[in-house]
Amino acid sequence: MAGMKSAVPPFSGHPAMPAAPPLPVPTRPACAHCLALAEDPRRREPHACLALRNTAPHVSASAAGVPFSMLSFTCRECGTAWRLYDRANELFVSWVPEHPLVR
Repeated sequence: MAGMKSAVPPFSGHPAMPAAPPLPVPTRPACAHCLALAEDPRRREPHACLALRNTAPHVSASAAGVPFSMLSFTCRECGTAWRLYDRANELFVSWVPEHPLVR
């Protein structure tokens, strides 16, 4: 064992997979529809400019164990990305922008 060379090359410090690039922060101001949605984030209906990004909802549970589903939308007018959170047996939903809105 002593004096044998290892077949494993030394670690070079570079990860095997590159890190995912960060999501771009919007630079365009939010449109009037998105500003109105930010003012009333509990309304059920999305405004007409929002386009669904993924057809299947992401289903998960909060840290407290409460199940929820999440859908992603993007505004066709200003590019603002939104997440719609919904919990079973709840009257209201929560619209959350992925980045702070630019006014």
